Amino acid sequence: MKITDIKTYLVEAHRRNWVFIEVETDAGVVGVGEATIEPFERTMVTLIEDYKRTVIGKDPRAIEYLWEDRYRGQFLRSDLLVNVALSAIEIACWDIKGKVLGVPCYELFGGPYRDTVPCYGNYWFMKTRMGSTSVGEYAESAARAVENGFRALKWSPFGYAAHAMTPEQEHITVECVRQVREAVGPDIHLMVDAHGRFDLPQARRLAQRFEEFDLYFMEEPLPPENLDAYVELKHSTCTPIATGERYVARFQFRELLEKYCCDYIQPDAIYTGGMNELRKIAAMAEAYYCPVIPHNCNGPVCTAASIHAAACMPNFRILEYIPVPEREDVLVEPLVMKDGAFELPTGPGLGVELNKAVFDQYVYKPRDLDHFTPVREIVL
Repeated sequence: MKITDIKTYLVEAHRRNWVFIEVETDAGVVGVGEATIEPFERTMVTLIEDYKRTVIGKDPRAIEYLWEDRYRGQFLRSDLLVNVALSAIEIACWDIKGKVLGVPCYELFGGPYRDTVPCYGNYWFMKTRMGSTSVGEYAESAARAVENGFRALKWSPFGYAAHAMTPEQEHITVECVRQVREAVGPDIHLMVDAHGRFDLPQARRLAQRFEEFDLYFMEEPLPPENLDAYVELKHSTCTPIATGERYVARFQFRELLEKYCCDYIQPDAIYTGGMNELRKIAAMAEAYYCPVIPHNCNGPVCTAASIHAAACMPNFRILEYIPVPEREDVLVEPLVMKDGAFELPTGPGLGVELNKAVFDQYVYKPRDLDHFTPVREIVL
């Protein structure tokens, strides 16, 4: 069996655009993958077009060799965009292999460790005003999300603040977390995401103020480059710290784990190198007694890939999920979530199929990914 072509598809999905791929073979078996990375979706289409000439003619079932050949053979081996292309192809190859053997991908990974994969909701506040300082809106949206079945929620209560916050901004942030906690009660897991925006003093101050709300974790309170700063932060608070979504492959996770600079690591299936690389990172983390919470702000194909990998990780805790009910029809059969957890797909491979008939309805729209605005004035 040989790879004969790779096709890409851009699908608009409200706040973002999804990038799906299909890897075609001379045996007629087609595998699906995903290469979503906002806001560079059109760049990914071009990159995969350039990338495919290096894999056409190769056996999609020899996944370990194909991955090593491409990751170690390409000069920009640790480049995030290049790695997303490799991840998409790797995921599609696992889909092909599962279809050829007639089993779900998780059976190829040693069988499921668990029967369902718990998830936490992100962007459950999409119906509120983005960037709103009306904390009551977030509390109301959180209560609705719990009514809809989520048992864990993540959001960014920081507005557009960066580096440091004014006293008013900090008050609004803390009050937002307080009201969301009061709205959902003590039994719902809450997480906040800072998107790497703060300096160390501000991150420390916020983490300590959040301690009374029993957060599951505070995500990326600091930029990702300085792990020693993360060590300092982690030792200064009992609010759990999570990071790792921007790291590529197991090699970049080594120092993060060796320094014990966070409580949870967050590898992303299409940033790190695919499903098998996600599992390898989890195996490394297990030796450091570090739980894994996969990052997943992507579309349904990446979600499916993450479910298959997470099902076989003993140290997996919970999977990120962004529901977009208006786009459930991009799959022939949507993934099944019940009581805050995904059921394992039962079909061969990933167990999902692209519904390309609806793609023309969802035309690409450029989106900017600006979580915060750097300030020039001194914040006092």
